[in-house]
Amino acid sequence: MNETEPQAEQVTAEIIPAESPETEMGKLLGEEDPDVTIIRLEKIAELAPRWEQAMRIVLITATFPQDWEVFGDGDKAKACLSSAGAMRVAKHFPIRYFEVKSKKEEWTDSEGKAYRYIYEGKATLGARVIFAQGNFSTRDKFLGFKDNEWRDITEINEGHIRNAAYHIFMGNAVKELLGLRALPRAEYEKLMTATKQNAGKTAGHKYGKGTKGGTSKDETQQQQELAEACNTIVNAGYTIKRDKDNKLYIDQMSDEDTIREPLAVADEICKEISSFVGRDKKKVAGLSASLLKGQRLSISLENAKRLSEEMKRKETKR
Repeated sequence: MNETEPQAEQVTAEIIPAESPETEMGKLLGEEDPDVTIIRLEKIAELAPRWEQAMRIVLITATFPQDWEVFGDGDKAKACLSSAGAMRVAKHFPIRYFEVKSKKEEWTDSEGKAYRYIYEGKATLGARVIFAQGNFSTRDKFLGFKDNEWRDITEINEGHIRNAAYHIFMGNAVKELLGLRALPRAEYEKLMTATKQNAGKTAGHKYGKGTKGGTSKDETQQQQELAEACNTIVNAGYTIKRDKDNKLYIDQMSDEDTIREPLAVADEICKEISSFVGRDKKKVAGLSASLLKGQRLSISLENAKRLSEEMKRKETKR
């Protein structure tokens, strides 16, 4: 008699995906007891002033005045840190980078062939995880422009372009994690003085007179709102352009602008918004927010608000 061979038992295995640091942290925070959360936040609030003071001392003592550039006028001016300066600060913190990828993009324009390197990835400091990007191209003047003309790509060391993109990526990650963007000028100069460094060596250190002499309290508030609206547009990755009929519209920020200091790009947006075509059909250049007054300031602010709403609608549809 033939014996029936035993049938193998079918086992359905549950496939459990490996949790990333982000999902693990999200699970931990999601399951945390509310009382524990309050205790933790109260402790953070208690230590916050000490953290800020220590953080800023490290920030200044680890950098040189030449690592900074000041944008804006008067009391509204902000000090921004270069990528090289950010990397000097980073050595004092346990920052990790992961999932870093790079790619090369090539194109041809009126000046000939060109290319850029783009680095993007994630960085962590403690429980915080952020995404950062950095790119650099042969159309950046620092390496690509010489003797009043654009250099042929065969004359440019490709490794220098690639390394610049990588360092900009790392610098952007550090500044985002440590909150190093737009340090108020007054605070920056105070810390420079405390560490006996010369703030006068800072790039762009010449400040305008700002609103001194004739700007009302209401206008000062409008100027601040306008500057904030332009900063919001930049931080969302957008810029402002004009169509063939000279109408303002929102558009995606170019790769070249993403590696520039956000305050500089925001200032350019403000100047575009406040520019206009006169009766002689000639364009009148725009102004920084701190220099606008009267009806021109009011119109610029209304335009900025309208464009901000347009940007929000774009984000909602994405």
